[in-house]
Amino acid sequence: MADSDSLKIALLQHIPQPDNVAKALSRLEETATIAADQGCAILLVPEASITGYNIPQTTMQRVALQADGQTTTAIAEICKQTNIAIAYGFAERDGNDFYNCVQIISRTGNIAGKYRKTHLWGDLDRTLFNAGNTLACNTNNPLARIDGWKIGLLICYDIEFPEAVRQLALAGADLILTPTGLMQPWRDVAERVVPVRAYENQLFIAYANYCGDEGDLSYEGRSCITGPDGDDLARAGQTPVMLTATLQRKAITDARHALPYHRDRRPELYALATESSQPPGPAK
Repeated sequence: MADSDSLKIALLQHIPQPDNVAKALSRLEETATIAADQGCAILLVPEASITGYNIPQTTMQRVALQADGQTTTAIAEICKQTNIAIAYGFAERDGNDFYNCVQIISRTGNIAGKYRKTHLWGDLDRTLFNAGNTLACNTNNPLARIDGWKIGLLICYDIEFPEAVRQLALAGADLILTPTGLMQPWRDVAERVVPVRAYENQLFIAYANYCGDEGDLSYEGRSCITGPDGDDLARAGQTPVMLTATLQRKAITDARHALPYHRDRRPELYALATESSQPPGPAK
């Protein structure tokens, strides 16, 4: 499809149903059909939506998926049948290693991009997953492209690191898709941090969360699609819902013209931000 000045996207906020890949695929197909009928080009679902996120290690051993396995083939068929790209989170198996992964399949059923979570959250992530070691914006793993839009991928906790979002913005991302499993009581991440990340990088962010419970976690919901001006185009509450919004490329141009953050950066002053060092201690 030709490059487009607008892009309609959908995201699904749903209650987790871990350890049920068949149910996840059924939910994905149903939602993709509805989103495609509404003219959406992309559907985004939450972190590890296909396999479950807060699951025991024994369950992880059973449900983790290969990135190019049968489940990917099934999702690719959904994409082709509905003519919609799908970005989905899943627990990835790579040999004896496991990663928290998001993959985007194009309208034609091809893998358009893949990313492994680089910033692991607490004991939950660290007991289940290895950390990814690269952002999806380099020569070997470039930004995804859907209908001419350049798309970056992050997962949950990653969005809370300004350096990660800025790197994707500098690589040319127009939109960052972020499947998440934001749990209580971290509501401010969804309602404050995500809009700030969109505003300071002058791009669109879609942030797809769970609602309800999974094991001992209660999720915040509050999924959103936020514009380059930091304003919400769509915002969920704490119940299951599919959000949609139409993104306009002109909004990026207007934001960057009004506030030339990218032009006025002085990276020679920011060396400390890229060094591996311990943060300062608490103020005395």
